[in-house]
Amino acid sequence: MKSARMMYANLSLRVRLTSSYIALIVVSMTVLGVGYYAKSSEVILENASGTYLGLVKSSNQSLDAKFASVEQSAINMHLDEDLFELFNTADLQKKYFDYENDRKVTRVLQKYFPTSEDVYSVNLATKDYTFGGNPNFWIPKKDFSASDIYQIGMSSKDHTLWVPTYNLLEKFYASSAVSSTKDQYVFTATRLINLSIVSNNLLRSMDKEAERPILLVNFQESMISRAFKESLVVKDSYYYVLTKDNKVVSTSNRIASGPVSQEWINSAIARKNGTEFVQVDGKKMVVCFDVIDTTGWLSAVFIPYDNLLKTMPNMFSYTLYSTLLVIGLSIFLASFFSSRITMPLKKLMWGIKQSGEGNFNTRIETYGASEVNLIIHKFNQMNDKIQVLIEENYETHLKEMEAELKALNFQFNPHFLYNTLNIINYLAIENKQTVISNMLVELSEMLEYTAKKSGEVAFSEDVKYLQNYDYIMRQRFEDKFHIEYQIDPALYRYTVPKFFLQPFMENALIHALEDRETGGWIRICGRIEDTTRVFTIEDNGKGMEPDTLMRVLATIDDPVSMSKSIGIANVNKRVKLIYGAQYGVKIQSQGNKGTIITITLPLPTTS
Repeated sequence: MKSARMMYANLSLRVRLTSSYIALIVVSMTVLGVGYYAKSSEVILENASGTYLGLVKSSNQSLDAKFASVEQSAINMHLDEDLFELFNTADLQKKYFDYENDRKVTRVLQKYFPTSEDVYSVNLATKDYTFGGNPNFWIPKKDFSASDIYQIGMSSKDHTLWVPTYNLLEKFYASSAVSSTKDQYVFTATRLINLSIVSNNLLRSMDKEAERPILLVNFQESMISRAFKESLVVKDSYYYVLTKDNKVVSTSNRIASGPVSQEWINSAIARKNGTEFVQVDGKKMVVCFDVIDTTGWLSAVFIPYDNLLKTMPNMFSYTLYSTLLVIGLSIFLASFFSSRITMPLKKLMWGIKQSGEGNFNTRIETYGASEVNLIIHKFNQMNDKIQVLIEENYETHLKEMEAELKALNFQFNPHFLYNTLNIINYLAIENKQTVISNMLVELSEMLEYTAKKSGEVAFSEDVKYLQNYDYIMRQRFEDKFHIEYQIDPALYRYTVPKFFLQPFMENALIHALEDRETGGWIRICGRIEDTTRVFTIEDNGKGMEPDTLMRVLATIDDPVSMSKSIGIANVNKRVKLIYGAQYGVKIQSQGNKGTIITITLPLPTTS
C-alpha cells in the first residue's frame, strides 16, 4: 500500500488528472453499456419486423392495383357495343362456330386487357362456347358450363369473384392429380357480364332471352411469386397467400402444408395487418401479414426468428465495441483536457530550458490571468529585456561589418598607378604594340571604376567593368573561350552592388574552364521576373561534384570565409545586407556539366 502511494506521488500532474478521469468514465460507460444492450436488442427486433411488414404491404399494394384494374375493366365492358351486338340474341348458337366472331371477341378483350406476362388468358364463356385466347388449347372451347368456375361466374352479378389457384391441365383434362412438366397453375377472376348500350340517351339492356356471358381472366400464379420476391430477404423465409377458408392461392413453400390454423387466419383478416410470433412445426417464426383489399386474400411472410436475428447487428459485439470506442474516445479527451490544464506549466519548463541554452528570444503564449499565466508573463518580460540587450550588441556588430565591407571595397588605392600606366601606354604606342596599348586602356578604365565609392553603382558601369575584364582575359587566353551577354535593356535603369558579377566570371575562367583548350563559353544573362531582377552566369566547364558543391554552398553563408574573401561569399553577404535575407546567390552544378550561378535582387519601385 505504501509503495502504491509512493508511485502515485511520483506521477506527473497530467498523469494523475488523466487517471482520475479514466476511472470515472470506465465505470459510467460500463453501466450504460449493459442497459443499452438489454433495451436496444428488443427495439431493433421490432424495427426489423416493421421493415419486413412494410415489404409485405408494398407487395400487396402492387397486386391490389392489378386486381382492381380487372374490376374496372369488367365494369367498362358492360357498355361495349360490339359485344352487345354479338351477344344480344336468342339464337347465339349460330355464331359459335364463326371464326370471325371469335377473333372479333378476342380483339375486344385485348382492348380491355392488354397482353401481359401476368395474364395467361382472357375469355368470355357461354353455356356452350368459350370465346377468346386459348394458349396450348387448355381451356375447353365447348361444354365449359360443366366446370365449377362457370357456376361461380354465373353467381357473380354485382362484383368480381376470385377463384384460388388451380392446375388447368388437371382441372379440364387429367383424370388424376399427377404432376407434369406441362402443368399450368392459374387463379381466375370471373364475373357475369350483363351487356348494355346507350341509345337515344337511354340505357338499353340485353333482351331477357339473350344469354349473358361470363368474363374469365386467368392470371399466372407466378405473378404472386414475383411480387413477393423482394420480401424474402431472410434465409429460409417463405410466403403464403391464403383465402378466407385457408386455401392456398400461392406459396414459395411447396413442401409443407398450411402453416397456420383457420382461427389464426380469421383473427389476422379481422386485424387487416400486423406482425407477431407463431410456432410452425416447432420453430419460432416471425409472421408479417396483410390483407389484399380487392380479393380479401391474406398475404403472410414467415421469417425464422433465429435467421432474422442473424441479419441484425450482433448486439453484444456492437454494444461491447461501441462501449470500448466511447471509452477510448473519452480517454483521449481526458488526456487532451488534462494536457490543456498542465500545458502552461510544460511551456514554462520548456521556456526556462531554452533560456538556459542561450535562446533568449523564446516567447510563451499565455491566456487568462491564472497564477501560472502570471509567472509566464513575467518570464516573457525578462526575456524581452535580455533580447533588447542582445539586439543592441548585434547592431553594433553590423556597423563593424559595414565598415569592414567598405574596407574590402577599398583594399588598395589605384590612383598612384595612373601615371605609370600612361607612360607604359606611350611606350607601347611608340613601339606599335596596339594590343598592349588596348589592354592598358582597359586596365586604366578598370582602375578608375575601382577607385569610385563603394555601395551601389549604375548597372551599365558594372557591365562596362566586366567587359574590360573580358577583353583582358581574352587577350591572355586567345581562343580558349568566348563570352555571351543576354541582358534585358530595362535593367540598365537600376543600380546594383559594385563588383557583383566579376568574381563569378573570374571563377569560371580560372577554375571551370582551366582544362579546356578551345570551345569554352560563358553566358551572362539578366532579366526581370515580376518584382525581382535575376542574373545568371552559366558556363560549360567541368562543374562540381556533390561534395565540392556542398562545401562551396556552406562557404557562402560562413562569416569567417566572407571576412577573408572578396569573392562569392562577399557578394552574397553584401546582397543580403543591402536588400534582405530573401535575396542573394544560389549555385547549381554537376560534374562535367557546367555551373549556373543565380543572383537575385529586388526590382526597385518607381514613382
